[in-house]
Formats: sequence, structure tokens, C-alpha cells
Amino acid sequence: MHTDSTRPHVVIAAAMGVHSAYYRELAAALEAIGWSACTLAARGIDRDTEAPSRRNDWGYAQLVAALDEHASRIRSQHPGIPVVVLGHSLGGQAALGYALTGGQVDGLVLAGASEPYYRRYGKRFWGIWALAAAVPPVTALYGYWPAWGFGGPQPRTLMREWSRLVRRRRFPYPAGRLPREVLDIPTFVLQVEGDQLSVPRAARALVRPVKDDAVTWWDYHRDAAPEGARIDHLSWAKSPGPAVDALQEWWSRRRTGADAG
Repeated sequence: MHTDSTRPHVVIAAAMGVHSAYYRELAAALEAIGWSACTLAARGIDRDTEAPSRRNDWGYAQLVAALDEHASRIRSQHPGIPVVVLGHSLGGQAALGYALTGGQVDGLVLAGASEPYYRRYGKRFWGIWALAAAVPPVTALYGYWPAWGFGGPQPRTLMREWSRLVRRRRFPYPAGRLPREVLDIPTFVLQVEGDQLSVPRAARALVRPVKDDAVTWWDYHRDAAPEGARIDHLSWAKSPGPAVDALQEWWSRRRTGADAG
């Protein structure tokens, strides 16, 4: 861990069904520019965590609590170091929930994250709605969302909360509709060209609670990827160079603006 208060520590919150080791290249790229980074354990996915079951259950509130625990520990051990939460997909929803419930964070990075309300997906909306509608009966039968399902295995409470978000626009934690422009936190929104899970309309809806002038939008275009690399909703994190360069520029610009103010 560095001690330079101009460079942040980045907490990476994983996407649904993605193990923490998937983000090794992203963490290494962040550390290569002098930042520090870690990825929170993907509960129920990582090998050293207990898989979800009828007995072992959790929801969005526990994801937010894990973020809070780590950020609080970093602030206690390394006072003055900025903490940035990089939430990927589901992790972005948890990151926003953390900020909305009073979490102390100096920056948010929402990567491929969205409010996945089914009506935002054009002609594909019935498929997304049907997937979400399958969650209550399947989790009732198994006691959890099985590995053969989208993003599985996952705990039943988390999946039922996600299902309500898709079908009813009820944000899981804090529960209810997202408020408008209540957060004044520097926020970097990373969208991947052609991402079918985080479409622009859904991404804009998730960022609604952040004040407009605090939000920076950046698109990772396919022609910007390293030669031979494929980027999509997940795999951009395996070729993170262009995104990390953009993050460094964003942070430097935000810090300079804050110092000037």
C-alpha cells in the first residue's frame, strides 16, 4: 500500500458470478500507474468462500457491508489515502448503494453497471423479464440460484432483490426508487461498446443519484483495445490498459479541479 495522498486505493467489487481472480490484470494495471488496488472476495464464487445454499443466504445489504468494512479498514490503517470504489456490473449497484447509505468514498467508478429495468432493453425486454420472473420459483425450489442459471450460483435473497430491480425498478439497497442528484461524488462511468447487459439507457438510470457535473462518461471502443483483444461486458477487464489510462486522466483532472477550488 502506498502512502501518497494524491493517489487512490481502488476497491474492486466484482460482477455477478465472477470470481475475484478475474480482475488480476485490472489490479495490476492500476498498480502500474502507482495506485493500489484490491478485489473484494466474490462471496459464494471464490473457492475459499461458502457456496450459497438454503442455509447460507445473503443479499445486497451484505455486499454493501463488505465494501464498508474494507473501506473503513483502509481509512483507519492509511489515513489520508483516497478510497475509490470500482464496481463492475452488480458490483456497481453495490457501490452506489454504499454511497447512498452514507459510505465514505472519494470516487466511484461504475463499469458496465446499470439499473437493469426490463423496459430499457428494447426488443430484448421479454427475455430479460422472463429471466427475472424465473428467479422466485427457482430459488424457492432449490433454496438458492443454481450454477446453471445466469450468473450462478447466487443466494436467493440477492437474486430475488435483483429480480425486483429488473421487473419493478425497486433498487435493492437502499430499497426503493433511486433518488435524483443527491450525491456529489466524482464518478467515472465506463461503458463498453456493444455491451448488451449495460445499455446506455440503463446506465444513465443508475447514475441518476449523482449530480450531473460530478459525472464523467467514457466509452471503451473496440478499436481502442489492444491488438487481438476482445472486449465485452466482462472481458474489458482482461485488457484494461485504455480504461486505466482514462481513469488516471480523470482522477488527475478531478484532483486539479479540487485543488483549484
